[in-house]
Amino acid sequence: MLVNQSLRFLPFVGLLGLLATGQSQAQTGPNASAQNGTPITAAAIKPDSVFINPEVRPQFMGGDKAFAAYLSKSIRYPQQALQRHISGRVFVNFILSAQGKVQDAHVVSGPGNGLNDEALRLVWLMPPWEPARSNGQPVRVACTVPISFTSDR
Repeated sequence: MLVNQSLRFLPFVGLLGLLATGQSQAQTGPNASAQNGTPITAAAIKPDSVFINPEVRPQFMGGDKAFAAYLSKSIRYPQQALQRHISGRVFVNFILSAQGKVQDAHVVSGPGNGLNDEALRLVWLMPPWEPARSNGQPVRVACTVPISFTSDR
């Protein structure tokens, strides 16, 4: 979509943008992590567990550059935000399934004026990711990605 030349979209990504903090054990399920020094076995990972810091982080297929290209190609800067010269960063939180698909996406924070809805649309339409892994098996993981919108004033 051709907008105007003064409009730029700057994805603030670097999948460092996958903001995750906390322990390596899942948010749900028992604290069966290595509290007693014993590593978690594959059998101990419940399918409904959601990890916040897995051994291997998920990755957009093709890496950070592919993620930035996807955002640049797919973005539709909201007319309301364009008219008001609104820019900002929207943080979208979601669960990435063990199959690499987005689930339960919602906006954590953003400037509104259509930007929040557009960031959420972009996240819901993302192609599957390479899933997170723990003990060699794919696991669900909580992710937060920042999506930046910039319009020159």
